[in-house]
Amino acid sequence: MRIISTTLFLILPWPAEARMEDRTEELYTAAAAGDLKTVRAILEESDQNVNVSYDDNDTSPLMLACRAGNEELAELLIKHGADIAAVDAGGRPVEEYLLPPAGPAHKRLRRLLYATAAEKSVQLPYAWSTLFMPDPAPSPALSPDPQVLPAAGAADGDLSTAWAAKGTGAELWLFINPGAPSLRVSNGCAKTRTRFKANNRAKKLAVSVWTAEHLDGDVTETARAWKAARLTADAALELKDVPETQELPLPFNWEELRFRRAEAVSSLMKRADYRGRKRLYSSFVLRLEPLEVYRGSGSDDTCVSELAAGGRWLNEAALPGVWERPYGGATETISLSTPQERLYSLKRGNKTLHSGNWRVEDGLLVMEHEAGAARYGAFVEARGGKKTLRLTGEGGETLIYRPAR
Repeated sequence: MRIISTTLFLILPWPAEARMEDRTEELYTAAAAGDLKTVRAILEESDQNVNVSYDDNDTSPLMLACRAGNEELAELLIKHGADIAAVDAGGRPVEEYLLPPAGPAHKRLRRLLYATAAEKSVQLPYAWSTLFMPDPAPSPALSPDPQVLPAAGAADGDLSTAWAAKGTGAELWLFINPGAPSLRVSNGCAKTRTRFKANNRAKKLAVSVWTAEHLDGDVTETARAWKAARLTADAALELKDVPETQELPLPFNWEELRFRRAEAVSSLMKRADYRGRKRLYSSFVLRLEPLEVYRGSGSDDTCVSELAAGGRWLNEAALPGVWERPYGGATETISLSTPQERLYSLKRGNKTLHSGNWRVEDGLLVMEHEAGAARYGAFVEARGGKKTLRLTGEGGETLIYRPAR
């Protein structure tokens, strides 16, 4: 027994020491280079911590794999315990290394993170992507993916227009007011029965709710940038293969979503690179993705003619300005100041009738003054380079204003 024990003692120490060897730099370098073979060898030959970072930004090997869109490497690292909820020194989570998605691999990696989080009951940190909405916005729909027909056609109130993309997998984003109980869908290309049958129609839609926040300075010459973060997991909605409008219940709790939005925004504004920024506008947005389709007889284009959830989306960013309408022999003017102040005044001719503060609450424009508050369903429409502001009062009356000359 003494001889056997001594022999084991002499044999075991070398491999045990080898497994304890710190190979952080080697792992990090291999992950940065996308060297799957070397990463696998390191993880199989040693007890190397897969979550270590080797730069000042605390970038993990999994973050590097995600940034490169390297699916095999990400799967290997996750299999060996990579932390999918990790954040770097600036507060950016793993998921943000996929944003904006550079291609299908990045989208598949996002789904891998979501699936892993669900399997392991891990709460992922809020991750923020950027959506660019044309300014002025022709409709509340947009898509960052390659399109055959633009997303605006899916939410312009016109069944003769449509959004179209090749096959499945393209994202469609729809800005909505809070509290929407259902999604209304006019499937396929509904312009004619022939076109409806010729193109793909959505059979199953993945739908999730995100918050979209517009911060000061996030504008370009032609668009307004919104930071978007996911608030719910995907719900799969089944559609019928008919051109008539379908109404599908949205399985979301809006009370909970309001709380989660506040939580998400708080986490964003605590980051060093966002500290001191001003949050000007906020909205909810649906992310939709066709997962399955009814095959068209002559084309691989997947079409959706119209989408809506709740009432018309109130684009808060389009409200500030001076608006006027004829009133008898005079002019009635509403002035809505910038979101930094949110002041308003209502005048008829030179006489000020009311003044106070304005805000948007549950999809309504609220103008509050000393004598009370007026609530309106508000919609800013831009057609042919001309804008109108439509205000619908609680009694159903509609007032139409145009930008002051």
